[in-house]
Amino acid sequence: MSATTNSACGYGWAGALPAKQGLYDPANERDSCGVGFIINIKGIPSHSILRDSEDLLCNMTHRGATGADERDGDGAGVMAAIPHKFMTKAFKELGYSLPPAGHYAVGNLFLHPDEKVRQVSIAAVERIAQSLGLQVAAWRLVPTNSEILGPNGRSREPIVMQPLVIAQDQLAEQEFQRRLFVLRKRAMHESAPDSWFYVCSLAVRNIVYKGLLTPAQVPEYYTDLRDSTFETHFALVHSRFSTNTFPSWERAQPFNWCAHNGEINTLRGNKNWMRAREGLLQSAAFGSQLQSAFPIIDEHSSDSGAFDNVLELLVVSGAMTMPEAVMVMVPEAWQNDPLMPAEKRAFYEWASCVMEPWDGPALFTFSDGRYCGASLDRNGLRPCRYYVTDDDRMICASEVGAVKVDPKSVLQKGRLMPGRMLLVDTLAGTIVDDEELKLQYARQHPFQQWIEEHQIRLEQLKPSNKLADIDDTPVSRDKRLRAFGYSAEQLNLIIGPMVLGGKEPLGSMGNDAVLACLDSTPRLPYEYFRELFAQVTNPPIDPIREKI
Repeated sequence: MSATTNSACGYGWAGALPAKQGLYDPANERDSCGVGFIINIKGIPSHSILRDSEDLLCNMTHRGATGADERDGDGAGVMAAIPHKFMTKAFKELGYSLPPAGHYAVGNLFLHPDEKVRQVSIAAVERIAQSLGLQVAAWRLVPTNSEILGPNGRSREPIVMQPLVIAQDQLAEQEFQRRLFVLRKRAMHESAPDSWFYVCSLAVRNIVYKGLLTPAQVPEYYTDLRDSTFETHFALVHSRFSTNTFPSWERAQPFNWCAHNGEINTLRGNKNWMRAREGLLQSAAFGSQLQSAFPIIDEHSSDSGAFDNVLELLVVSGAMTMPEAVMVMVPEAWQNDPLMPAEKRAFYEWASCVMEPWDGPALFTFSDGRYCGASLDRNGLRPCRYYVTDDDRMICASEVGAVKVDPKSVLQKGRLMPGRMLLVDTLAGTIVDDEELKLQYARQHPFQQWIEEHQIRLEQLKPSNKLADIDDTPVSRDKRLRAFGYSAEQLNLIIGPMVLGGKEPLGSMGNDAVLACLDSTPRLPYEYFRELFAQVTNPPIDPIREKI
């Protein structure tokens, strides 16, 4: 979605957000929401999973928000497995027969209400698909109920259409998904925001229904969800609270692979590092097609959307499985834990060299069709409770009581702890133990050996034995102070105590020094920069958590 924006047309998809002006910057949009999922641990699909997820979503309405008109929600949605029985029936009505499950892809796309603009987007998708060895066999208009929308939702209401995508040749599922990834990224990049083009999902296993809706409106707006043939083995839901920001259709969640509650307070660094490493990214699986997917992070996305973009790349490329990718992006506190196994510590140390943490407070729920789970970042400031029942179901949500459950049927219940992962593997039909899972990945490769061979530590550097020249010049007039940008005050008040007593340079009197950009005297490069602090009131407890 690369296009310039201005105050006349707004910012992002459909110009739904105001353009950058005054103290407002749309890049600072954040989410704080309610999330959860229901899953059959054995992977057995049913319509009851979807119906119960409706209760789960509606019971977290208070975790979302509405506009001045209560019909205008901040956004809500559901991710489910592609319902093969339902899709077979729906496309048969259009005169198309579906291949077996797993040999086709379908998803929901937002398109412009204007027919001419919409046809341009449709033609672009078909053209890009053709170049990738894929074929858009059919388009289905998704039935929606516009009458329930509020004025804000209706002002930007898109047309929702489902493309049926098949491969022209026999492809393995992972290769098929990679081409779908490139198709979606290229189509998004080549479409201007005023085309209203947005891909909610386009995958082999999962499908996302979402919009600028309240939780109760989701099944009322998308009538597909009320069809009894819509069967799924999991349903992941999200109710959005756009924290001091502007809601819009495309920022509703879930995204392609995950949904998120909280704020990612390291977001600017995460985005900048991801953009910087694009110049070095290589993939044997993608080959030259990888370049066409850049930038990986959509510049108009929220913090949750940026996380989803990177998670998708790691998984679709085949570099990591979904649980492994989440471990790398959302590590637990490992530096000061003496009880952590050495292999696990080595894995996290290696991961810290590969990617910086996406720190919250944040609760991430995710699924790729096989795995479904939740991960809480190391700060642990977002609630997550779960039940396991005797009918092979797990219910996970931001709070207890989101779904009515007979207490007699509960086999296990608990809460997700900081840095831990809750995971269901539907292929194996099991709940995967957090410690067992992480040790499994930690033992896949010799991470400790890699660190020892390639990482250079300060203690490995030999200090110089050359003595410094000492003369009668006072330290305050030493030319080297000016050459390196230090003042006598910094030497006496900061460097001196650090050297003599090992004290940290902390103070509470403020800093009234001249800004580096306005100072006529030489200044060190880092003095031209200032740290940006999060706009939330969470206490800096991470150092405490890491000592537990």
